[in-house]
Amino acid sequence: MSSVYRKRSPKTGKHLPNWYCTFRIPDSSGELKQVHRSTGQRTKGEAEKAARLFEEESLREAGAGNEISAAILGRVKEASELAMKRRLNPAHARRIIGEIMALQGTGDDLAEHSVRSWVEEWLKEKGKHTKASTLEFYRGATGMFLQSLGPKADAHLEAVSTRDVKDFRDSLRAVGRTAKTANHKLRALKSCFEDARKESVILRNPLDPIKPLDEDDSTEREPFTPEEVDRLLTAAPSAEWYGAMVLSAYTGLRISDCASFRAENIVLQEGLIQVTPQKASRKRKGKSELKIPMHPELRAFFAKNKPSPFPNTPLFPSLDGRKPGGPVGPKTGLSAEFNGICEAAGVDRILVRSKEDGAPRNVYVKGFHSFRHSCTSWLANAGVPEDVRMAITGHADNATHAQYTHHGPELLQQAVDKLPCLGGQQV
Repeated sequence: MSSVYRKRSPKTGKHLPNWYCTFRIPDSSGELKQVHRSTGQRTKGEAEKAARLFEEESLREAGAGNEISAAILGRVKEASELAMKRRLNPAHARRIIGEIMALQGTGDDLAEHSVRSWVEEWLKEKGKHTKASTLEFYRGATGMFLQSLGPKADAHLEAVSTRDVKDFRDSLRAVGRTAKTANHKLRALKSCFEDARKESVILRNPLDPIKPLDEDDSTEREPFTPEEVDRLLTAAPSAEWYGAMVLSAYTGLRISDCASFRAENIVLQEGLIQVTPQKASRKRKGKSELKIPMHPELRAFFAKNKPSPFPNTPLFPSLDGRKPGGPVGPKTGLSAEFNGICEAAGVDRILVRSKEDGAPRNVYVKGFHSFRHSCTSWLANAGVPEDVRMAITGHADNATHAQYTHHGPELLQQAVDKLPCLGGQQV
């Protein structure tokens, strides 16, 4: 865009009679160069008309005479003018670049995304090729991050800084989450922002500079003792919660699988539990169906609480469709509600550890998932071979299964007693 100005005489310091103009045109290399020339006019109005004519003629000579080229150059000039006035901000820049891309006819556009809208789009895309349990984790991690951002969650995605992410991570640690948990949630966020970078929604991933926390504070989940399971069953607020706990204790199924159990998963005539866990890999779906013989406790429960003859009927309607995470409520908070049952049963879920400064820190080591650890450990302590235990719990590899196996002291003592004495005699 051309502009006009007055020059002063270097000798007298007075304004010269004619007005001058300035504008930018592309040179042979495609760079913009500044042009200054006299308009030959003595009034500002006439000088502005002359300046526009000079600019149009110069653009034609530079090969920018067609409408598209002129329009693109106009956007470039607009950005240049805004920059010179120190008014070029990210919103202006995204709009101008988006308009230039559209004028080129490439079909591309510069997407405008708030943090919230990008997260929603990312989750929708992830849902097409991610298993349900992983998608639920992504939704939980991103939801917590949006909440931590406050009003900034509705700002442009570029507005998120590395400091914002660190503040979120530190807030997790402040409420007692382990470093392993914090790292896990940040990996989900990093994937979300990295996909935005790959799609040119943002220029850089704010999580790139953040290094993982040292996970030496992580604590392995502990199993319930048989006595604790008895107390939990006694404290069950409903037959449905009682059934879900018994089901997990004798099959090792996770809370989401128990809550969504259907009549078709019970084969009473054969005494079998038949189910494909939600966490099963999609590649192994066809091979991941578990067929678990019923324990007498389960037989007794289902004899008293007979499943519906309609296969798709939920066994535990008040638990069905609810998410494990979130506050206690009719639609969410299965884990939170179970934690209340633990409190009512007098089952201590907390292990007290010391922070680096010596202050006490609560670490939660027992929850509904402890039933899975209990089932695996009881089988191991009863001498059930590892491959059979894995067939019941559905663990895909030995390393994962080992994390759930907690050998009792009696079994370990029996193993030690089998070692030879120094004299070579067998005990």
